[in-house]
Amino acid sequence: MKTLVIKQTLLTCLLFLSCTGLQAQERIVEQPAFDAWSSTTLEIDKIALSDTATVFYIDAYFRPKYWIQVVKETTLRADGKTYPIKAGDGITLSEKFWMPESGEASFRLIFPPLPKGTKTVDFIEGDEEGAFKIWNIHLDGSPANSSLAGKKNPAETPVLEKPEFKNGTAVLKGHIADYKPEMNLKGRAWNFNLLNGSTEEYNITVQPDGNFTLEVPLYYPTGLNIVSNFMNGLIYLKPGETTSVEINMPEICRSQSKKQKNKPSLGEKYYFTGALAALNNECSNSSLRFVSVSPKSQEDYMQMFSDISTMNADQFKAYWMDRYQKEKAVLDSHTELSDAYRTLLHNSLKKDLAEQLLGISGMTEYAYRTVNQIPRDSVIPKDKKVIPTIEYYDFIPELVSNDPYLLYDGSFTYLISYLQYTNFTGEDRAAGEKAPDNTADLIKVMGTDNGILFDLLAAQRLSKPIKEFRPLSDEELAQAGKISPVIQEALTLMNNKVKQTIEENKKKSGYTVNRVNIADIPAEELFNAITTPYRGKVVFVDFWATWCGPCKAAMRASEPVKKDFVGKDIVFLYLAGENSPKGTWEQMIPDIKGEHYRMTDAQWTYICNKFGVQGVPSYMIISKDGTPTHFQVGFMGPDKMKEMLMKELDK
Repeated sequence: MKTLVIKQTLLTCLLFLSCTGLQAQERIVEQPAFDAWSSTTLEIDKIALSDTATVFYIDAYFRPKYWIQVVKETTLRADGKTYPIKAGDGITLSEKFWMPESGEASFRLIFPPLPKGTKTVDFIEGDEEGAFKIWNIHLDGSPANSSLAGKKNPAETPVLEKPEFKNGTAVLKGHIADYKPEMNLKGRAWNFNLLNGSTEEYNITVQPDGNFTLEVPLYYPTGLNIVSNFMNGLIYLKPGETTSVEINMPEICRSQSKKQKNKPSLGEKYYFTGALAALNNECSNSSLRFVSVSPKSQEDYMQMFSDISTMNADQFKAYWMDRYQKEKAVLDSHTELSDAYRTLLHNSLKKDLAEQLLGISGMTEYAYRTVNQIPRDSVIPKDKKVIPTIEYYDFIPELVSNDPYLLYDGSFTYLISYLQYTNFTGEDRAAGEKAPDNTADLIKVMGTDNGILFDLLAAQRLSKPIKEFRPLSDEELAQAGKISPVIQEALTLMNNKVKQTIEENKKKSGYTVNRVNIADIPAEELFNAITTPYRGKVVFVDFWATWCGPCKAAMRASEPVKKDFVGKDIVFLYLAGENSPKGTWEQMIPDIKGEHYRMTDAQWTYICNKFGVQGVPSYMIISKDGTPTHFQVGFMGPDKMKEMLMKELDK
């Protein structure tokens, strides 16, 4: 018995010494610096390094009541070796982790021990697009590395050049400093064509050396919108000229990080040369990137709906004017801004205010429905509708730019659309009633029929058939020449491109239109009639519209997935409504392999109400026996799409 007690005491001492020995060897790296990341969601609060484990203490920041996920394939990579994750503490690997109301959460990720002397490590949740990745995490307490640290842009004051119409290709050349091929960064860019109201989209592919090039056909100097890990915002380009940018990725990521942003700067974020370099350097590196009267959070939106739901026209105008004055005060407080950049921001702010004021009828009705929980297919009392008279629109001459500088802001096309459909009469329109030509009323309000605004309105009216794949006649193109020779040239190029597309589409295959004749099928029987022929197969349903940018982007992203399922029992079904112009729809679907239907307004409304389609794109997966098994608004991403279809196919 005595021997047993001695042995137990000895074992306890050994365990104690072992534990204290491990603790003595544990090293903590507080808020380690890193060189780049793919997402701002996961922040490293500290890393505990020991002989038995490497523990990442993670603080997560994401939208409340939405989920994130850390997959079980997550690894650390250092010095050519991979260290797979062992466990999560406070989070279950490969399962949805729902964010709390605060939008903040903490958990630990446990990995095998790293060799002593390891200076940097990469955190890689996976190689697929959208995975969490943090590169070059510094384990020695050193700051992030940037080859551009200390570099400064020239002290140039930008001048806002008066834009002129000119056809030409603008070239954007970029280089991401300290780029690693395994980052595999991509981006998306788009610009608005003010001559026809369309959006031109582009993909940015970064080469292994960190370089990328984008060619953008333009008809005037304007802004190119970029969304990516390495740049978000506007770059101003000129037709026929080249703009180059060097991107300081470590500084961008440092400034984004809640835990690193107070550490010393690693230089400026962007270094532009070439066309409009001074303007781009100020815009891209400024602490004030945009000003807007629009709500800035979900809570702000809901409060706005509550505020305006019972307002009359005068109250509505005063409400938005007050928001404008507050935002203008923010702009005025930034005394460091150049006159050129200040002008662009102020023009954007006035445009934003004008859009809100022009949207009075739709916004107040939507707010009233939202606050009172009235379905969109239910009629609201006439006295609850706000239909202002023409006197209400006295703000237009002050807020709506009618000089060439508006060309710098391509999103002005939204305001032009608002103006085209504004009801100046003060009389309610019946649902679905076509908006009459309001040019005479707009001229009356503006006090003139001259200026760039009216040129663009005329160009967009002329080009509307082109957008709907109805080529213009020579006589119609001649009308464009009366506006501007450059506009005539631009519309001629667009017209010829449409003619070419129509001819090419005649040769394409791989798509089917109206396999079932739905013309006379009652709305309540429609969906069953469309999907019945596919029993025994999995059906991926895409609710979309021809004018929907995210719909088209998702279709491009899903193409590789569709190719993986060629020859398998999966059908890709695309449903659109009458709000997709028939000509446009007919010419777009040859490039979208699958089954296609364009429904009437009544059919579309019934189907959307039946399945809760609140917007496009929306998606549904139907099992082999015809049962809907999944529905969501917004694209799930190609990897998730493939995973869900494989799971359904294997049932």
